Amino acid sequence: MRMIFVVLLSLLAAGPALAAVQLPNGTQDPEAIPGVVVSNGTRDIAKAWLIAPTARYPHFVRGQEYEPSGLRVVSAKGRVITLMLGENFVFEDRIARLADLDGDGRDEIIVVLTSSERGSALAAYALEGGQLVLKARTPFIGMAFRWLNPAGIADYDGDGQLDVALVQKPHLSKQFEIWTIENGTFVRFASVPDISNHHNGAPETGLSASADFDGDGIDDIAVLSGDYSTLRILGFTSRQSREIARYPLPAQATGDFLLTRLAGGWQLKIPLSGGEIFEVNISE
Repeated sequence: MRMIFVVLLSLLAAGPALAAVQLPNGTQDPEAIPGVVVSNGTRDIAKAWLIAPTARYPHFVRGQEYEPSGLRVVSAKGRVITLMLGENFVFEDRIARLADLDGDGRDEIIVVLTSSERGSALAAYALEGGQLVLKARTPFIGMAFRWLNPAGIADYDGDGQLDVALVQKPHLSKQFEIWTIENGTFVRFASVPDISNHHNGAPETGLSASADFDGDGIDDIAVLSGDYSTLRILGFTSRQSREIARYPLPAQATGDFLLTRLAGGWQLKIPLSGGEIFEVNISE
């Protein structure tokens, strides 16, 4: 694997404005969270998004003084289904991710579910019998105001089934983990210390990227060291973690990674403090 680095001294451009959610009847969803992101699916769920912002859990790890308290989907048949959480829970998240984690041909909805007493957990909901139900959940961290940030969804161990990567407490213990569903339960099969993918109080949560960086046919993940100063590329063939490469950055990484497919490799752009973009070309 060969890498070429270029630092571009240019300010980051603002992203495109996000559109409101349009319901099947042609109206907009008034309960959608500010800056709503809609996930589009091709299986049993056509669209999924988070709704009902609330300030009842004042952690606000992304700097915005609300958290979603509900989940809404449009089924492939055009039916709108809503799930509202109880008073002791919020979705400490902004994206309702769609992926078939157990290979049954139907999508799960992957979100960060937070208890006001026990902190965050990774949760997978599914559409069953016309309702949204909790299908699997990792253990809650164990105390309030402790959060996890998803880092990617891919087949990291090459077994043909999608897995979920995350960072437990990206501002404190900074523990990277990979979880997969086995017999209806989330099981952890990898753990790597000193990894972070979020700055406390920042809206950007995508400081990672997944792809087959070394060309062995199995997805890897690009993440950051716990102090945000080093790019680390990790692989998990046969569920054994290995560091494919690590590269120091000229300044702390601060923004979402941008991954682009190139002929024979990948291009990874990493925003840095001060507005620069660090560009990495990776040849397989």
